Amino acid sequence: MKLVKRCAAAFTVAALMFVTSTAFGDTGVFIKNAVLVNKDGECVTSFSQGSRVYISEENESQYIINEDDDIYHGDKQDLLIVTKKTRIFRVKNEAAVMYLEPNINSNPLKELMPNQILYPESLEDQFGLFRTEDNKKGYVLLSSIEEGFIEKENISQATATATLTVKNSENKYLHIKKLDILYIKDFKDNQYIVLDEEGNEFLVNPLLVSLNSENVQASRSTFNRKSTTNVSKVIEYAYNSIGKPYVYGDTGKKGYDCSGLVYSIFLQIGVELPRSSSSQASSGVLVKKEDLIAGDLIFFNTNGKGVSHVGLYIGDGKMIHASTSSKKVKIDEINSSYYGKRYVTARRIIGN
Repeated sequence: MKLVKRCAAAFTVAALMFVTSTAFGDTGVFIKNAVLVNKDGECVTSFSQGSRVYISEENESQYIINEDDDIYHGDKQDLLIVTKKTRIFRVKNEAAVMYLEPNINSNPLKELMPNQILYPESLEDQFGLFRTEDNKKGYVLLSSIEEGFIEKENISQATATATLTVKNSENKYLHIKKLDILYIKDFKDNQYIVLDEEGNEFLVNPLLVSLNSENVQASRSTFNRKSTTNVSKVIEYAYNSIGKPYVYGDTGKKGYDCSGLVYSIFLQIGVELPRSSSSQASSGVLVKKEDLIAGDLIFFNTNGKGVSHVGLYIGDGKMIHASTSSKKVKIDEINSSYYGKRYVTARRIIGN
């Protein structure tokens, strides 16, 4: 919601659609409160965090906002673009022809079906040079097509300012490392909506995100977070195993022992570790205790004979492990009075 001072204002949300009116622009959402003056200096409007507006143009540092037949200039750092308007043309109700040259006597390249979408390259008096969705280029009579716009989801890039693991309502986990590139879909309820490679949505506090200076339109197919995606998967599996019973020698049929849990977790990302904790302690690469990150394996001497126990580090000084004493999978502090003095080593499997 936004508060309006000294002039009236209304707000209509854009749907994803084909439109023939040029009044629709890109959709932006304010990520912080802003007070803007219209271009004539006569109307002051307060836009609250989360307000959605239409954006018709932009310059180096500002977006041009269209609001109730008035124009405002908003700083780019205050807004996130969530949909982009793309100019297109659509074949009318009858089939049309794409020609090699801007002449009906030219060689025909392709028959165009009714309602087929074309992307303009250049326009002339009677013809335009267009590109089809399968990247065929040619000339089309302008009288056989109509102009319009398609609004598409805009995915912006941002940078994580901290390391964290977030959970969504579907019990999916996303592990984020500091300085990771994040893919931002939207901003709602004062939180960013971040996507993982599988399209799952997660809410992240804006204080933990630095939006890039440009609203880069990214395709979901360009997401490249393989290492952190694998961390997210093993953490998700570990969390979903909490409460299951400790069963010596088991890898999940009825329960787990400590190395059986770790073994099963890493199979989820296609990594087959040795079966025993002592053998797992030679996998991956050595990591210092002070350099632990989520997804690392941590090993303990619980029987006085060397490595005999393993857990999965999940950050914040905690691990998930199959506990012999509690007889179940649980979370414990790695520096507790018991485990702190029994720590032996740590290994990093993911990313190596």
